[in-house]
Amino acid sequence: MAGKIFVEYEVSKEDSEKVLDALEAVKESGNIRKGVNETTKAIERGIAKLVVVAMDVQPEEIVMHIPALC
Repeated sequence: MAGKIFVEYEVSKEDSEKVLDALEAVKESGNIRKGVNETTKAIERGIAKLVVVAMDVQPEEIVMHIPALC
């Protein structure tokens, strides 16, 4: 039987603050993609520099392919 593909983990407060700061900076520049489809396209085209996946995505299968693409 295959193992669990989607692994949950806790992000440290310091790391989450760094990610939030980075997202705010990118949001101000207007160079941000939102949603699974846009994110997948950006990764495949090689223009994605940082990909952030929310921890509360339901069902998890929606975003399971993203780490493999990165």
